[in-house]
Amino acid sequence: MERRRNLRPEWSITIIRKRIASFGVFLLLALVCDGRASAQAKVKLVYGNLHRVHAGFLELKAGEKQIVLVKVDVSTIYWNGKTDKAAAKKDLIPGDEIIAEMAEKEGAMTAKKIRFLHRDS
Repeated sequence: MERRRNLRPEWSITIIRKRIASFGVFLLLALVCDGRASAQAKVKLVYGNLHRVHAGFLELKAGEKQIVLVKVDVSTIYWNGKTDKAAAKKDLIPGDEIIAEMAEKEGAMTAKKIRFLHRDS
């Protein structure tokens, strides 16, 4: 019977180092891809009619008895859907149809963009 010889010690160390390096690269790519996927997954749309306007948030009437609070800040973009132009918070009128694009910011869901249509009177 022929005995099987092991690799020389310097070859086995080189192979182990290459495997550890390739595993590290794989792990880094997995973390980067997961970070991108989770950042994209946290965007949410909220729809309703404007009920009240407050300093740091809006109240939307999403159903017959459901009020949704939408947090806004200075970076929130307001967009008039009828004229398809930028607008301001002061242009909002109670009863407007609102679509709020929400994203996580500093641990809380905050509106990135508020698109509104004035309700016909």
